[in-house]
Formats: sequence, structure tokens, C-alpha cells
Amino acid sequence: MVIAIHTSCFIISLILILFLVLRFREKISIFYFLMYASVVITNLGYMQMSKATTFQAAEVAQQVEYFGAEFCTYFMVMCVADICKIKIKAKYQFVFVLMAALLFIFISTIDYTEVFYKTVRLVVDRNGSYLEKEYGPLHILQIIYHMGGLLAALIIIAKSILFRKEAPFIGSIALFFNMLVVIGVYLAGRILKLKHDYITIAFVITEIAILILLRRIKLYNVKAMSINALEESKESGFVLYDFKFRYLGGDEMAKTWFPELKELKVDRKIRQTKTDFMVQLSEWYDNSSDETVKYFQRDSKIIEAEHAIIKERMTKPVHCIYLRDDTEHQKYVRLVEDRNRNLSEDVYKKTERISNIQNDIIISMASIVENRDNNTGGHIARTSDVVKIFVQHLIDNTNFGGNSELVGKCIVKAAPLHDFGKIAIPDHILLKPGKFEPDEYAQMKEHAAKGAKIVEQILQNSDDALFKIIAVNVAHYHHEKWDGSGYPEGFAGTKIPYEARIMALADVFDALVSKRVYKDSYGYDRAFNIIDESCGTHFDPELCREFLKCRPQLEKLYDSYVD
Repeated sequence: MVIAIHTSCFIISLILILFLVLRFREKISIFYFLMYASVVITNLGYMQMSKATTFQAAEVAQQVEYFGAEFCTYFMVMCVADICKIKIKAKYQFVFVLMAALLFIFISTIDYTEVFYKTVRLVVDRNGSYLEKEYGPLHILQIIYHMGGLLAALIIIAKSILFRKEAPFIGSIALFFNMLVVIGVYLAGRILKLKHDYITIAFVITEIAILILLRRIKLYNVKAMSINALEESKESGFVLYDFKFRYLGGDEMAKTWFPELKELKVDRKIRQTKTDFMVQLSEWYDNSSDETVKYFQRDSKIIEAEHAIIKERMTKPVHCIYLRDDTEHQKYVRLVEDRNRNLSEDVYKKTERISNIQNDIIISMASIVENRDNNTGGHIARTSDVVKIFVQHLIDNTNFGGNSELVGKCIVKAAPLHDFGKIAIPDHILLKPGKFEPDEYAQMKEHAAKGAKIVEQILQNSDDALFKIIAVNVAHYHHEKWDGSGYPEGFAGTKIPYEARIMALADVFDALVSKRVYKDSYGYDRAFNIIDESCGTHFDPELCREFLKCRPQLEKLYDSYVD
């Protein structure tokens, strides 16, 4: 009977984690997946224990049980913190992980010491196998650990109720109750001295309850919510073609507004047709039209088409036509022009306000990403200030690389997005307080390429094509080095986008003069000496020399942070 129960619970837990992965994927915190995985491991241990015929087999099964169960408590606490929107400091997380690891080590030494179990023997009855144990003095640590997990969850919930109005009260209480049931069943088995443990049933019931809870409250992270919202937009579209006038593709909204696109084949040259839209594509292709924005009447809609040439990463430049349903805006514009042309300024201000709100949302998302990384607090704000000072210096004292002030504004606005890819880095790496192992560092370096993709997706419907290009380049290439030894692409010299070279200087300077968990802050002399020594290797030598001229303003800036 016991064998059948544990086997069934193991199979069900496998099905449930598969359902969790397929149903939610990246929409919830990784700790939910880790918790479900730990339950699978625990249930596997109980199943193997019930079938064990030798003490060695039972001992291994016991170790598997403990490995899953001890870490499961930590993962449950982190899930409670996630739903309550409370950030647990790394040092507290370290205590949980350390306790779980110590308990696992103790259970692994039952053959050599009597500190955890004084005596252990295998018993096989008609229901299945189990270990008959006499507990040692340190076994109390296990009870303290699990009760500590309950207390931590209760404190988190109380804090969210008092200070976090946006945290779902019912969801947090429900998750705590599930945690209470699991630990309660465990403690009941110890108090009643049951021969066979039925905690696997409690685990499965808890997993099912959490799935129902996740479906009800939709615990999607910021990244998934914002990307889904952009993908579901019905007010914009795009068309792409290359410099040989070959069609590269378009989205469904573009094909809805301009059905002639449905007749085109990807990688085939666009056929010359007489529709106004196709004629305009041809004019943009052969540079016979100086207008970058054109309007097309389609039934009752007015579609705005904006032409831009995009240079993305290592691909060749392409023509991109951004499409937007501008009907309502055009109606307002015409009404304003008919009644009072002076009101056009108000329309512009409203449009600008919407754009500013969008920018604020993006900056807020960047700050949320930074909040996941407790190693770089305030890094986004400081590097943005450094970039602003440096860009203004370049505008005032150089030809700014031949670029305009508009480009400078875009670089300053894009600076907070440079580390956006860290949202895709696992917590156990991002939150690590010490030096990375080689494989961990390799994963951390992926944040540049991942950040470029995320920024590109978020800004795919942006009206500001120039800002989109600059923002993607800043996120993607700010870790490239002038001598080609950087990442992720290993670009060298002027192949690195101008804006990324600017961002690299600000990023490294802030890292030098700021305190991190793995190092103290450097003094100004040492920091600027390092920058100076890196001219021509890490940094663009020309930009590097100009950056060093900004020392007075930068020292004043960082002194103000201390004040």
C-alpha cells in the first residue's frame, strides 16, 4: 500500500512540474519551478525508500529525501516572498541555504557519527520498507529549520499586509497555508512516531493548490507582461525589405492594412505595382523621396508609415517601414487646424506627455531589473548621470563624432537600459556575493545579447526609430573592448557602435569608484589612472581622452552622492 502511494505521488509530481513548465514557462519566478523540482526529488526518495531491500539502498533513498525536502522549505519561503512582492536580502537567503546544506551533510554521515541519528536500522514489512531511527542531539536542528521557514513566511506576509498594498492578500495566505500543511504533516509524523511517512501526499496536494493559485492570480513578471502587451497591440505594424528591394517580411497588421503584401514572397524582389503604398516603398528604396513619413488612407483609417534604415548587430542594413494607426490623431489635428492653429501646440504636448510616460515605464522596468541584482545598487542612476555629463562635454567641445544633439539625447535616454538583460540571468548567479566560477561568468556575459533582444522587442512598436537603434546597441555592445577582447561579439575599433563606446566608459568608471560586495570603492586617482591606462585597449582612445577631461564634473557628481 505504501509503495503504491509513494509511487503514485512521484508520478503525479512529475506530471505537475511538466504542466507548470508548459503552462507558465517564464511568466513566474524560478523559485516555483525549483520548488516543484525539489518535490519530485523528495517523492523519488520516498518511493525508493519504500522499495529498499538493503540498508545501503535505504540510506541513499533517505539522502535523496532530505536533499529535496530541506531545500523545498527554502523555495517555499521564496515563493511566499515573490507573491508578497518582498525582496529577501542575500544574507538571509544564505542562512536558509546553509542550514539546508548542513542538514543534508548530517544525514549523509549517519554511518560515521551519532549526532543526527544514534541508531538506524532497515525494517521491511508488508506495506513497504522504512528506517527505524533513534534521533541524536542535532536532529532538533531540522525542526528548528522548518519552523524557522514557517516563521519567515509569516513575517513576510505580515510585512506585505502592512506595507505592500499591491500584494495579493488571499494568494499569500493560501501559499502560507499550503506550507503549513506540508510542515505540519512532517511534524505530526515525528510526534506520533509513525512507521511510514505520508508527506508525499501533502506535497502533491500542495502542488495542485499552488497551480490553482497561480492560475487565479496570474503571477506574471514585469518582463512577460510588458512583452505580451506589445505583441498583442492592434495599432501598429512593420514591413522589412533589403537594399536589393527583396521582401523580408511584415506582421499581420501590415498585411491587414495593405493586402498587396500578402502576394509578396520572402527573399523575392518586390514587384512593381501601382498601389500608393508599393510606389512609396520603391521611392524610399531608390532615394527618390526625401519624406520619411507618409500617410495612407485605408477605408476609414489613416495609416502612418515611417521609413528608417536599421543596422542591427552583424546583419546587413535593411529598410524598415513602421506602420501605425494614426486615425484618431489625424482627426484631432484636422479639427485643431480648422478651429484654431494655436491649439496644435497642446496636441504636441499631449503626444510628448504620452511619450514621456512610455519612457518612464521603460526606466521603471530597468530599475526593477537592477533591484534583482543586489551587487550594483544605484548603478543605473549613477551611470545615467555620468553619460549625461560626458555626452554634454562631447557636444560642447568636439564634433561629437559627427552626430547631432538629437543622438546625444537618445544616448542619455538609452543609458538606463544597458543592463536590461540581467532580468534573464538566473538568481543563483545574479545574486552571488562572491567571484563567479567560469561557467557562471559565461552565463552572466549572456546578459548583453539577451538585453539587446529584450529591448528590441519592447521598442518594436516605438515611434522613435533612432532611439530604438541606439538603445539596442547600448544594451548589446557596452562590454565590447577597443582591442576586440570584449563580449558578446568580440568587435574591435570603430566597428563597436559609437554609443556603446560611450556607455563602456561610464559603466567601468562607476564600477571602479563604487563599492561592490566583492570589492571596496577605488579612490578617484586610482580610478582615473585605470581609465587612462586602458585607453586604446579597453576604450576608444579619442573618447577616453575626452572622458578624462570630465574629471572635475565627475568628482563633484560622486561627492554629491555621498552628501
